[in-house]
Order: sequence, then C-alpha cells, then structure tokens
Amino acid sequence: AVVSTQSTGRHKWFKCFDQSVTSVLFFVASSAYDQVIVEDKRTPRLEESCNIFDTIVNNKCFKEVSIILFLNKTDLLRDKLQYSDFSAYMPLFKGNPLQIKEVQDYLLDMFDNVRRNRDRALFHHFTTATDTKNIEYVFSAVKDTILQNNLRQLMLQ
Repeated sequence: AVVSTQSTGRHKWFKCFDQSVTSVLFFVASSAYDQVIVEDKRTPRLEESCNIFDTIVNNKCFKEVSIILFLNKTDLLRDKLQYSDFSAYMPLFKGNPLQIKEVQDYLLDMFDNVRRNRDRALFHHFTTATDTKNIEYVFSAVKDTILQNNLRQLMLQ
C-alpha cells in the first residue's frame, strides 16, 4: 500500500494495516535537504520525513516487520552538494559537505537515531531511481530480505 505524506492524512494510516504487512519500504529524497514542505513552507522536508519515519518505525503495528529505508536521489544529491551548502541546512553535521559518503552517513544516522527498538535491524539503500542497474540490485536485495523475514515468521509459527 502507498500512503499519503501529507500531514492531514497520516493519522488514518495505521488502521489500514493488518498482520499481513511483512515489510515497510520508506523512501526519502536525500537531495531535499534544502527544501521545505508544501503545507507550511517552513518545515524542512528531511526533518518532516524523519518525523514520519519516527512515527512508522516506532509504531507497535510494525514491531515485527522489516523496515527498509531508501535514501533516494543520490544523483541529485551529488550534484546539489556542489552548489548548495549541506552544513548550512544541517547545523549538526560536522563532516565535509562536499563528500557524498559523509553526507549520506549523516542522513542515515539521522533516520536510524529515531528508532527505539535497537534489536531489530534497519535495512537501508542509497538509490538513484533512474539508474536501472542500481534499482535492479536494490530490489533483488529487498526481495531477499522480505523472503528471509517471511521464512523466519513461518518457522516461528
């Protein structure tokens, strides 16, 4: 199921899910660090994405499911870092704002740090949706993750 990212629709999400959910795929536009949300034109998009992720990853409805975080738009992020100062928008970032690996690690930590249940793994992928080889590889890995999780669930029954 695909759910709305608009704040007005979020409270309705969780009653749409039942025990058949095995994985949550959460997509973030990693290049949106210098953009704000449409609703109020003040809240940074990545901050809002992290808040939504927090709501999902820490919800009891999803305590037994795999969480797979996609930090997408790597190509746009790489380009944007050359002219839009990442550290100006992320004041807690202490790395080199021109090094994509350091920026990606910071973004991953930003999302990972909101998880309360440290026993469950957070699967993540840095993706470029227009790179078909990258997407094929990532979706194969995701399929394997989901399959392994389903097999583990069956063994517990």
